[in-house]
Amino acid sequence: MLELLLATAGLVLSVVIVLWGVSIAIRDVSIIDMAFSSIIAGVIVFVYWYSNASGQAANVTLGLVIIWALRMTVYLVNRNWGHGEDVRYTKLRSWVPEGWPFYWFSLRQVFLLQGAVIWVLTLPQQIAFVSAPETAMTILGWIGVALWGIGFFFETLGDWQLSRFRADSSKNGTVLNTGLWRYTRHPNYFGELAQWWGLLLIVAHVPWALVGAVGVAIYSWLVVRVTGKATLEKKMSREKPEYAEYVRRTSGLIPWFPKA
Repeated sequence: MLELLLATAGLVLSVVIVLWGVSIAIRDVSIIDMAFSSIIAGVIVFVYWYSNASGQAANVTLGLVIIWALRMTVYLVNRNWGHGEDVRYTKLRSWVPEGWPFYWFSLRQVFLLQGAVIWVLTLPQQIAFVSAPETAMTILGWIGVALWGIGFFFETLGDWQLSRFRADSSKNGTVLNTGLWRYTRHPNYFGELAQWWGLLLIVAHVPWALVGAVGVAIYSWLVVRVTGKATLEKKMSREKPEYAEYVRRTSGLIPWFPKA
């Protein structure tokens, strides 16, 4: 077990350091976002191979992670490629002097941080695959598959609706409040977290895998309180006056009917 965890930690560390070097060369820190899901899929594939997993639970987990990663990678590359560095990272450049002070800063605050998130997020699957590589699906596991499916639907459709909204110049300066966005202010974030909690349930029959739930909890906290929902809502509140009314009427994360 320890040997596997050290191997995956080394694998993730090596990949993020290489990406850090590439980001310096092309002056674009946001490449880590486009690679995030692919690195996770790579970790899961490596652990699946390393543990000789052949059970139904491992096979289902592997398939769902690959589907998630393919969709996410295609979406983010299509959205970000050729559009320059994400404004969040461009803003970081004003915090420290350019050159190596910023390079070291981006390594600590972006690349190593995301690498740590990737490693802890996949802990349940790492532990389950190596501890019980041949286990079958349980009732709880199929509930996890259903939760993953709900999350995939919300994230995929939410991203598609947002892309269409942004592409319509007549909607500039307005707030997206139709489709799934009528029932939650962040269908994509809700979908993302639902998928990872669903993946946790699939391997929850392996007792030690539940220790890895701390990774999913940390990821959820970061998405809701730090890098995702909270940051985006501050930005939207500054830029769009009508966003306050949207916040009053619409559920923050878990889909629900809007208030009158």
